Amino acid sequence: MQFTDVEYEVCSRGVEIYAIDVSRQTKSKLFICRVSSEQQAASLTAQFREGLPKIKLKKRKNAMKRARIACEKSPGNDAGYQDRTALRSSAARL
Repeated sequence: MQFTDVEYEVCSRGVEIYAIDVSRQTKSKLFICRVSSEQQAASLTAQFREGLPKIKLKKRKNAMKRARIACEKSPGNDAGYQDRTALRSSAARL
């Protein structure tokens, strides 16, 4: 799930702020907080929206770093690794 936007809704107990994911067919919502006024909600929602691209960028960088580390640790990149199929084919020729 990737949150793509932030919104607020007025309810009986105040105003609730949600992170939402509208990238799929269903709209997923994650409750963030509840505030007493719509003015507060609008201000916080704007701040959360401003921070959302930064969070996405950091998440993307971390994913790339993990992928690079996993690739470096894969057997094909190990200096001591020998491909067993290549060994079998060269042994068969002897």
